[in-house]
Amino acid sequence: MVLNRDDNERDMRQTLRQIQDHLGQVHESLGAVRESVGMVTVYHHPTNVLPHLNYVTPRQNTAWVSGAMMQQGIQYLGQLGRAPRVQYIEGLYPPQLAATLRKLDLEVEREVPIMIYKVGGIGGRVPPPIQPRPLPDGIAIESVQDHRGMEAWWYVYRNAYYDVLTLGVEPLLVGRDMAALRTGDQVDYILYRYGFPAGVARVSLYGETAHILCIALLREIRTPAMLQLIMNAAARGALERGARIVFLPGETEAERRMGRELGFLDFGSVVCYAANSTAHEGLYVSDLDLSVLMF
Repeated sequence: MVLNRDDNERDMRQTLRQIQDHLGQVHESLGAVRESVGMVTVYHHPTNVLPHLNYVTPRQNTAWVSGAMMQQGIQYLGQLGRAPRVQYIEGLYPPQLAATLRKLDLEVEREVPIMIYKVGGIGGRVPPPIQPRPLPDGIAIESVQDHRGMEAWWYVYRNAYYDVLTLGVEPLLVGRDMAALRTGDQVDYILYRYGFPAGVARVSLYGETAHILCIALLREIRTPAMLQLIMNAAARGALERGARIVFLPGETEAERRMGRELGFLDFGSVVCYAANSTAHEGLYVSDLDLSVLMF
């Protein structure tokens, strides 16, 4: 079935809203408070100043947010001692929003492309089923079931000899891992090479959406084939747990190519604007001082 243009656009926007809901729900589960301020939504954490948990975003189902309305949310965030920061999903709002934010002395802090796998397809483009891949000799991929497995997971993630791929909008925090596993909000995978942990992946789950938010591999085995093996396992695990939409970052062409081979589609970006550090110097704690809070 091929959708007409209006149906296709409606389908795309609904999919992006589900991703927006997913990220907002995850941030709330990490302790962020969500408040409506005029036509915007403000997320802020009472004790954690990580930028991922403190930002302004246009309120859902709003076609346009003026500069004055955005400024109102930014000022409220500033009253809470947080840095001026706006985050939104490109594709849900008109391009003029970027110009509005620049007029508020905000600059692009990061822009991460999103790739999406949707059961049933998007705009009539139905992806192929994600089938299990045969594992090479000495390779095993297992889900984390206990504290010992979680310790191995963090060993890989924090080790300097591993390359990490992450979307950067869903922080990884120690202290809630086992609880999230038990409630089904998260699933972690470890790739073993001859019994030694050599790679990890993490998936967050919310309703019918899943986010492959982190993949890390030992550098000496970081090949496209190995990356696709663990990406395949993470995506299949999400679908087996009821997800109908799986999304992941596609920051490099190589990563996007691997995603496409699994059936993922390029699908917009998560964009974050932040205050110019010189213009707002002294108004908030530098993000560079916060890295210790993430681990």
